[in-house]
Amino acid sequence: MAGLPLMNDAHLNRSLAKMTQESTWQKAQWSRLAEVGLPDSSDEAWRYTPLSSFKQLPLRYAKFQPAENISYESLSLGLDSYRLVFFDGRFSFRCSDWIPHATITPLHCVTDVDSHELRKAIKPDAFVYLTDATASGGVLIEVAANRVIDKPIYLLHINSGNKGDVCSYRHHVDLGTGAQCEIIEHHVSLEQGGGVTLSRLTGLVQNGARFYHTKLIEESGQQHHFGHNDTVLERDAFAQTTTMALSGRLVRHQNSSALRGENGYIEMNSLSLPHAQHTFDNRTYLSHAAAHCISKQLHKIIAKDEATGVFEGMIYVAPVAQQTDGQMDSHNLLLGESATVNTKPQLEIYADDVKCSHGATSGQLNRDQIDYMRARGIPKSLAESMLLKAFASEVAFKLRNPLVKEHVLARIDHLVRGDRDAK
Repeated sequence: MAGLPLMNDAHLNRSLAKMTQESTWQKAQWSRLAEVGLPDSSDEAWRYTPLSSFKQLPLRYAKFQPAENISYESLSLGLDSYRLVFFDGRFSFRCSDWIPHATITPLHCVTDVDSHELRKAIKPDAFVYLTDATASGGVLIEVAANRVIDKPIYLLHINSGNKGDVCSYRHHVDLGTGAQCEIIEHHVSLEQGGGVTLSRLTGLVQNGARFYHTKLIEESGQQHHFGHNDTVLERDAFAQTTTMALSGRLVRHQNSSALRGENGYIEMNSLSLPHAQHTFDNRTYLSHAAAHCISKQLHKIIAKDEATGVFEGMIYVAPVAQQTDGQMDSHNLLLGESATVNTKPQLEIYADDVKCSHGATSGQLNRDQIDYMRARGIPKSLAESMLLKAFASEVAFKLRNPLVKEHVLARIDHLVRGDRDAK
């Protein structure tokens, strides 16, 4: 596959060519990537997401790391859960739990991948193809009809973060009719020279099933993270998916969902905390492709220092999707004169009996509120922390797991106090 015309960057082409996989499916993804090419500054969708630092990396697969080389217990959130652990792009059987009432299959063992639901993408882009083409670790999680997984399934990804090391993960969750499952997806990278995380999780929520998904991105200040999650809902299905972008150098995440059965309900939420000179770009695409469905979206950004925050969302309503109820809100806070937030909520409606709305606000902390609290003996730093917690809690309180909720709120405190080093 050497010599793919991915873009006019010989160094990057050579790096990517070395990562070619052998399966038919992955070769097909390379071909699609070659057709669309990797984005550059002329691509409107990547206008605020600079790839210059990514292009300069000497991309290669991260080296195999035995479990004993990484203190994964100290990096785990300590949840009461079924834990599946991944080191540097590979699944660790040794450190992972057995999950009752669920079938766990390493992705490379799925033989019918060419026709499987996991191959499909709701709104593919270059990094979807790149992730699928390079995926070296991942699992297929299948929950049979009417089964309920009694604890969250915790996907813990730990990357060494060496310069240029690529860790590529590809997961798929298939919930049978009436099943229920919660997934907590956690990405952590160590402080090294700066590598790349490619992550994609897709979910099929069949008739009447319930799916809860939380993604925590806690990369180092030198790590690049490109993620894309897809959720497909069938009739009477429910899904809630929340993305928490807490740290990283460049974080670009797309959450795509499709309501393709009647009476479906989905919530899509996100909270981004960019600081220093980092860029966090969160995007959503929601397709209402069936009648009588409801969608709710809430997205918030708290940008500090010279950071850049981006949100772009689209609600698409097909002609058959009558009686649609769709709502999307984006609210942003800028902490400092140099922070930047770009937000673009959009609607595209082809049905005539719908109720859809979107809204966006951006601003700084209210000085009058801070002065009011200081006049009553509350220190300025505490007043700011209280206001930021109140702003972020609307998203954080949607998280089902209390420990995850506490962890996110603690990170907000660190952002305000400056306890976390600018990276």
